Amino acid sequence: MRMHVRRPRSIVLTKSIESFIARSKKQSTKPFVPCSSSSLATKMNKQEEEEEEEARNRLRTYRLRPMDKINENEKARYVKIHFVRHAEGTHNVYKEYNDPKHLDARLTERGREQCETLAKSQPCKGKKNVTILTSPMTRCLQTAQLVFNEHVTNENNSNGSSNMIALEELRETVNYQCDVRRKTSELKSEFGGFACFKNIEHNEEDPYWLYWLNRCGSEKEHQQHRESASLYKVADRARAFFAFVANRAINENSLESKEEDEEIVVSSHSAFLRCMFNFGHGQDKFDYHMGGSEQTFDDRVDKTNNVKVVEYVDDDAFEEYMRRDYENCEMRSCVLELL
Repeated sequence: MRMHVRRPRSIVLTKSIESFIARSKKQSTKPFVPCSSSSLATKMNKQEEEEEEEARNRLRTYRLRPMDKINENEKARYVKIHFVRHAEGTHNVYKEYNDPKHLDARLTERGREQCETLAKSQPCKGKKNVTILTSPMTRCLQTAQLVFNEHVTNENNSNGSSNMIALEELRETVNYQCDVRRKTSELKSEFGGFACFKNIEHNEEDPYWLYWLNRCGSEKEHQQHRESASLYKVADRARAFFAFVANRAINENSLESKEEDEEIVVSSHSAFLRCMFNFGHGQDKFDYHMGGSEQTFDDRVDKTNNVKVVEYVDDDAFEEYMRRDYENCEMRSCVLELL
């Protein structure tokens, strides 16, 4: 009979440290300098904590309240967020979503007029501490610029100082040519005078489209849904956006010199917003859903684990208001409650 001998914890830890040293040597481009066992263990613990935090954020549910319910919980931190769907784009008119002429579709003349109308009534007028988070798609950049022009900082944004920030996470569900963004250098050439692209500049080409191109083929080879058939990926992007906002709120809270709390404007897309506000919610209250198609590209082990991106605190009317589909250039506002 073979006996199992349990190794002492110190031996197991030593083996883990040796493995960590081996990985460090491979990954580092600098000369390797041995560290003490205690410092290596600390690094390992920190890495594990960061991985656990990332996993928690990936399945975290964020709490939303109506604007008039701000400061309901004195222990919470509140962030005002104004969500805007982009104004009318060429693809919205012609419905030729897979036609390359609508790649990274631009606003129509009517779309520009919609922006002018919203600019007159948008709730951030006259406020100083406004940050605009936008999808890097051209129609969203145009919408953000035209509606919130008074808040856009016109300066050199090479150091990331602009208050208008492009986030890949806010992209539309990637299905067709109209959902493919242009090269980062082209976007910076057109919008770099007032928008910050530091969060996407490491990807010159569209990383999402390259992924789906590799998985499904070209727009001629595959003309059906792509990311809309894998909506948990969109939900993960929505959670990453909220994590970004939450981190900003924590940092903002440490700056006592600010005269007023930061307000966030989000310029995004209809299907993305639909998924953000409906993912994990049933249809027992309202006949709203995530949209898309059969989840044929859902490659999770547990395909039923649809954790809500957001929950609506004690207000059915507010939930209905946030979950229904957005019209072009429509804005809805809420507060994010961070406990």
